[in-house]
Amino acid sequence: MEENANGKLYVSLSASEVRRRLKGHGYGVRRIESAGKRRAVIVHTATDKHLRQLEALFQGAVESMNEPSP
Repeated sequence: MEENANGKLYVSLSASEVRRRLKGHGYGVRRIESAGKRRAVIVHTATDKHLRQLEALFQGAVESMNEPSP
């Protein structure tokens, strides 16, 4: 069985805005979750070129590649 290799990308946009920006693109996105007010998490399997394209799509709104510290 294959190991789950999902990455998380935190963005400072609402989940609905993230969905609007992603419409028509794939980039290995599995799901989008709300992470608070005007904040979302993009769960993805993107690597290399697709990861760079995903980050470029949300340029200026990307908070972190990893889960934030408490």
